[in-house]
Parts: sequence; C-alpha cells; structure tokens
Amino acid sequence: MPVLKWGIAAAGRITHDFVTALSTIEQSQHMVVAVADVEEHRARDFAKRHEIPKYYDGFDALSLDAEVDVVYVGTLNPFHYRVVRLMLERSKHVLCEKPLCLSVRQAEELYRVAKERNVFLMEGMWSRCFPSYARLHELLLADCIGEVTHIQVQHGFRADVERILQRSLGGSITLDIGLYALQLGQFVYGCAPIGIKCNAHLNSDGVDVESEFILDYGKNRKLAAFISGLENLDNCAKLLGTKGEIKLNNYWCCTSLTKPGNATESWPLPAAKFEFNHTNSCGLRYEAEEVRKCIEKRLLECPLYTHAQSLELIRIEEEIRRQINVNYDDVLCLDL
Repeated sequence: MPVLKWGIAAAGRITHDFVTALSTIEQSQHMVVAVADVEEHRARDFAKRHEIPKYYDGFDALSLDAEVDVVYVGTLNPFHYRVVRLMLERSKHVLCEKPLCLSVRQAEELYRVAKERNVFLMEGMWSRCFPSYARLHELLLADCIGEVTHIQVQHGFRADVERILQRSLGGSITLDIGLYALQLGQFVYGCAPIGIKCNAHLNSDGVDVESEFILDYGKNRKLAAFISGLENLDNCAKLLGTKGEIKLNNYWCCTSLTKPGNATESWPLPAAKFEFNHTNSCGLRYEAEEVRKCIEKRLLECPLYTHAQSLELIRIEEEIRRQINVNYDDVLCLDL
C-alpha cells in the first residue's frame, strides 16, 4: 500500500512520543498529516513542532479529513470511547492508547461498530509488538524454562500526574501500569484466570495509587504483581518455570531479557529527533508498524492482541475495580 497517513487525536505527552517514534522508522511508510485537540492552540503548537501540515480545533474535523487513513487516539481515558466511536463511524481505522475505555460494555460496543464499518481497531498494547515478546514466545515454545508456574511483577514509579490521581480523569495506577502485568499473564498462560484476589491503597479521591493482586490460572499457575504509584520499583518481571527462569527488564517495553545461565539478549532502540516523555517510548514504532501490516492485509484486528484478548483484560480490570471499590459510573460519558 502507499504511505499510511495518520491523524493524531490529542496534542499531549503520549502523542508526542508516538509521532517522534514514527520519525525513526527508516524509509518511513508512515506520514502524520493532521493533529486535533480540544484546545486549538495546543494542536497548532504540536503541528508546528512536528512539522504536521494540518491542525484542527476539535476531533470532528479530523474525522472528516479524507486524507487521514488511521487515527491514533491519545486523549484522557474518559474520552476514549467518544473519540474512537466518532472515528470508527467516519470509517477511520483506529489505534487507541490503552485502556480502550472504562467499561466492558463500552468496549464491546466499539468492537461491534468497528466490524460493522469494516475498519481496523486496536487497543494500544504496545508490549506485544516488541521483538522481545516474539523472542519470549519462541523461548517458551522451545521449553527453555519448562512449564511456567509463577510470574512475579514489580512495577512502580512516583505518580504525580492528574490523569492517574483523579477519578474524574479515569485515574488508577492499576488501570495505568497494572494493565501491563495483566497482559503478561495472558500472554504466557494463554487463558483467563479462574481466580482473582486484589487489595489496594486508595487516595482521598477514591483512586487506587498502589495495588497488589494474585491471579490464579489453574494447574498451579499464578501471577503475583505489586503495582505502585508511590515509589520507584525494579520494574521487571520474572517467569519461573520447572527448568529455570527468564527475567524481562522493563517488562512492559522490554528491550532485553535474561535467559537461564545469565545469558542476555537485547534489542536497542534508535535515537530520535526529540526527547521522549516515557521509558522506551521509541518502541511505539513497533506498534505503528504492526498497525500498518494489519491494514495492508485488510485485517480488522491485530493477531498479536485480538479484540477477544482486549475484552478479556477489560473484564479482569472490572473485577479488580469491584474488589477494591473503584468505579467510574459517573465519568463514563463525559462530553468533550
């Protein structure tokens, strides 16, 4: 296919990282042609910084831009549903930053609309697109560490941003970085857990800022994760098997893994024109490339992270929130 033309929904930190990552793809088959934000000056400044030819005041105009093939949605969590649905209904392919939305009901509706409109939709689980995850899959199939019986995850940083700390913005440390631990369990065990136990520390706004959960996958297989927005942690995952263990450094954006015998394999990321806001954000290039390949093949979902897998994790998230008494009932349908 010709160059894939992107529209960017929201001029923020994560969309800055995404556009910067796109620019590192050699002989790029990607082009950003437009950006939109609810504050026109933010879209204008973003367009100028990244040399994007068009900017829009609001998302409706972006959805009507005939030049745009696919839209990357990087708005705040409570607005994902409305923006994604708008783009789908205007027959745009969509890559939406995780979490896709704040309820199973909303997610089911978005996937239904995508299939009805015959367009591609992916929740941005970028972890699955890293070459390290393809290599991990190979090692597990080769029985490198035998049967995996336990996954240990530590993931934490000092969260001082409103989008994580405020319930009205869909805040939740579990929903933000805890989702990566949940997807790792799904990736390794290939099934939904049969049991979930969770406890959390909530802030004064009723948002979890620290959580601990254990998922039971049956057959003596478990995942145990400690997720914190209060302290910096090792941010690694260990897969313990009957024959040894594998360690994933920065497991959610993994560029190196350690096999039995302390043998390390690495996949360095290239330098970019601008600094990134988040760890290993240049890896968003892998996600963008996966989207391009799927659209070239006329797929409606990504085989690395299917609609069914996304819904499975959203159901797990809802159960965790039920257990720790965090809900978004009054913020699910915020207007832009």
